[in-house]
Amino acid sequence: MSNRKRRNRRFEFDCFVLSIVLVTFPIRSVAQSWIKLANLAPSSPGTMLLLTDGTVMVQNGGSSDWMRLKPDIHGSYVNGSWAQDINAMSLARLYFASTVLPSGKVWVLGGEYSGNPLVKNLTPLGEIWDPITNVWSPITPYPTGSFGDDPSILLSGGRILAGDIFSNQPQIYNIATNAWSPAANKVYADPSDEESWAKLGNGNILTYDIFQSVGTGSGYAEVYNPLTNHWSSISPADGNASGFLPVLSSGAIGFELGPILRLQDGRAFVIGANNHTALYNPTTNTWAAGPDTPGGFGADDAAAAELPNGHVVYAADNVPTGLFKSPTRVFEFDPVTLTTTDITPSDPLLSSIPSFVTRMLALPTGQVLFVDSSPQLWVYTGAGGVNPALRPVVNNVAYNGGGIFTLTGKQLNGQSAGSNYGDDVQSDENYPIVRLASSTGNVYYCRTSNWSTVSVNGGMAQQTVNFTLNTAVTAGNYELTVVGSGIPSFPIFVNITQHEINGI
Repeated sequence: MSNRKRRNRRFEFDCFVLSIVLVTFPIRSVAQSWIKLANLAPSSPGTMLLLTDGTVMVQNGGSSDWMRLKPDIHGSYVNGSWAQDINAMSLARLYFASTVLPSGKVWVLGGEYSGNPLVKNLTPLGEIWDPITNVWSPITPYPTGSFGDDPSILLSGGRILAGDIFSNQPQIYNIATNAWSPAANKVYADPSDEESWAKLGNGNILTYDIFQSVGTGSGYAEVYNPLTNHWSSISPADGNASGFLPVLSSGAIGFELGPILRLQDGRAFVIGANNHTALYNPTTNTWAAGPDTPGGFGADDAAAAELPNGHVVYAADNVPTGLFKSPTRVFEFDPVTLTTTDITPSDPLLSSIPSFVTRMLALPTGQVLFVDSSPQLWVYTGAGGVNPALRPVVNNVAYNGGGIFTLTGKQLNGQSAGSNYGDDVQSDENYPIVRLASSTGNVYYCRTSNWSTVSVNGGMAQQTVNFTLNTAVTAGNYELTVVGSGIPSFPIFVNITQHEINGI
């Protein structure tokens, strides 16, 4: 390999490029708004995943089919187009675990319902989709024989933690070896059924113990340390944490739970299936009650996403009248003022649906993509700007040859998982997305892979990620931005050569 191929990229600060691209992706404060996507989806959408090339992979309801939302040439998802270019899974599944892998592949496991027609069978079967070959391959089934709709989360070392629907012992999947091994037992006898999981800044996994909490009338929670394979209680009720943790569910609302998201200040926000919420500060190991969801509404399975300004947008429905009851409303939580505001769009369907059919995704544009189960999707733009201290930082871009670049920087994965739902859907987005913008305002998302860390809030530690060019890129000067969970870096500038496009 020549020295040229190994060289560090030269950052070319072309002001005319900057002025054009900043119009496309403003970094100044904006007013909040809802807008419909210009094009209807080909069918009714379900689970959504942000792929590492910037496109959105969307399941067709509870079928084996997927569709794809592609941003337009200016990087807009509102004006994006739909394609049905993803091959079908081997198994139709509804309410299942899902994870985007560092390779860019997609891992799915289980399904509360599966088959054709769908049957409630808690299937243990899973498969992996390769976006390069467009092929689904089976994985070793979940070892206990039943998985269903339990949560999963990506760990370091190429592993995935997957809950158990009947016991308090989750399992760990090794991606490289396609093999399962038991994780440590949870502290309490709670299965992972109905749980939401969230990754904290220290790498630990937070869960709220639903059955222990409802059964005792006191809030219980614990964290899993992936490095030591150990669960620890963080419950005020047993003296292992300070403060007050409310009960966030009940038998009357199916022992359901809403989303959990790490906030930009490091706290975790837990949204109850009743109208209560809770906040956990891992630095002080302290719990506090959050603001109640207005109107008595609750997130008895519901979507949520975090905006670049640090606010959390979430759906909730009319739990005072029972489980899974319409109408559904959309709320925005401000973690600074501890207030929750109704921001429901003028979507007539929300008056007749429960919240469990909603989905949200944090887009690389800093907006939230919202699904109400119909082919008409919406995008929400929050008010306010981004805290500059939380932006990803690009220190270097190097060309390795063979069409592969390595980007080095800090905070590349963002400050949260981007979006969350609970046990039925996992759509974590804490990985870097790279985009190039030309002097004419054209935007090209590049496929990323091989993230050096799967954390949230990487702090000031150096991180790396590989990327390959979008096939539509031509030789020339570009603005490069890396986005982590919806938060963009300040731009740097690169010159892409024909040799690099040719993979030489």
